Amino acid sequence: MAQISLYIDDAMVERLSAAAENLNCSISKYVAALVSEKLSNNESEEANKKLMLKQLCGALDPAFSIPSEIPWNSGYA
Repeated sequence: MAQISLYIDDAMVERLSAAAENLNCSISKYVAALVSEKLSNNESEEANKKLMLKQLCGALDPAFSIPSEIPWNSGYA
């Protein structure tokens, strides 16, 4: 298992220590759980975005077409 060193200010260490103690685990396990949760949430959010994009494909009216070029003097000034 890999080891990581973190540089955290004293106030944060106290908060981490208290939170880990409340869950009866080490600070290391608590931080690892937080990181794992954050990474899972990010992956889930990314997957949800891709699914939503996939569901939106073809949502426009099939008769809709993008014009090849809009003339500069189209009269909509």
